[in-house]
Amino acid sequence: MKRFLYNIVIFLIVYALVHVFVASLFSRNWNYYRIGSSRHMYSRIKEIPLHHNPDILFLGSSHTYRGFDSRIFAEHGITTFNLGSSAQTPKQTEVLLTKYLSEINPKMIVFEVNPWVFQSEGIESTTDLISNDQIDCNICKLAILSGNVKVINTLIYGLYQEQVCNIRESFIEDRNKDGDLYVSGGFVEKLEYSPFRSDSVLPCSSKFIIRSDQLHAFKRCINIIKSYEIPYLLVMAPLPQSTYQSIGNVEEFGCIVSSYGKYVDFNSIVQLEDSCFYDSDHLAQNGVRLFNESLMQVMDSIDLH
Repeated sequence: MKRFLYNIVIFLIVYALVHVFVASLFSRNWNYYRIGSSRHMYSRIKEIPLHHNPDILFLGSSHTYRGFDSRIFAEHGITTFNLGSSAQTPKQTEVLLTKYLSEINPKMIVFEVNPWVFQSEGIESTTDLISNDQIDCNICKLAILSGNVKVINTLIYGLYQEQVCNIRESFIEDRNKDGDLYVSGGFVEKLEYSPFRSDSVLPCSSKFIIRSDQLHAFKRCINIIKSYEIPYLLVMAPLPQSTYQSIGNVEEFGCIVSSYGKYVDFNSIVQLEDSCFYDSDHLAQNGVRLFNESLMQVMDSIDLH
C-alpha cells in the first residue's frame, strides 16, 4: 500500500512538472493564463488596499465593472469599490468574498445578478482569477473542482509563473488598452465603440437553466455577507430591450433571486435606448450614468436593514 501511494505521489509530481514545461512552450494552446488581460482584474485586485471601508462594494460580472462608475458616485459624495470580473459567477464571487470582504469592509453591497452567470460553468472567470489574483487554496480548490483540463493547466502554469518566475513582482498593467480605460476603484469605461443597434442582431428567445451548483454558491455568498451584517441589494443591470425580451424565464429568475434578499430589476425601471449600449448587453457611458443615477434614487427610497 505504501508503495502504491508513493507511486501516486511521484506520478502527480512528474505530471505537474511535465505540464509546466509543456505549458511554458505552448501556453496559448494549453491554458488560458493571461495576466493583465483586457478585463483589468489585475489592477482591481492590486487596488484593494487603497479602498478600505467604502460606502458601497459592487460584485458581479462584466455588467458590474462596466456598469458602476466610481466617478459618478463620487459626485454625490459616495465612495465605492468595484470587485466585478469578466463572467464572474457566484463560485468566483464566493472566493473573492472569502478572501477580501473583511479587508474591504464596505458599508453596503450591491450584487449584480443575471441569468447568464447562473447558467455558466465559470471557466472564464476562474482562469481570470488564476491569472490576476494571488493563487491561494480557495482558488486551487475552485480550479480543481471545475474538472476542466485547461483550467487545471492554467492553474499549474499560473503557479509556475507566480512561484518560480515571480511575475507579479515586475508586472505593470496599462490602464488604457483595447479601447478601454481603467478608472481607479475598479470601473472600466468603454472609449472606442459603435452604438448598439438592435436590428443588427436577432436574439433568440431562450429559457435559461439555473445550475444548482451556482445557486448553492450564491446562497453561500449571501450567507457570507450576512455573517458580516452588511446590508445588500441584488440588482439586474439594464439591457437593450431586444436582449431583455429574449430571456424566456426572466420572471422565474427574478422570483428565485428575490428569495435571497431585496432584488431590483432595473429593466423595469429604466428602459434605455439602443444608443445607451455598445453591444447586446453592456452599457455605454451615457447608459452607465442613467443607470447609476437611477440606482442612487432607488437606494434612497428603500430600507435595506
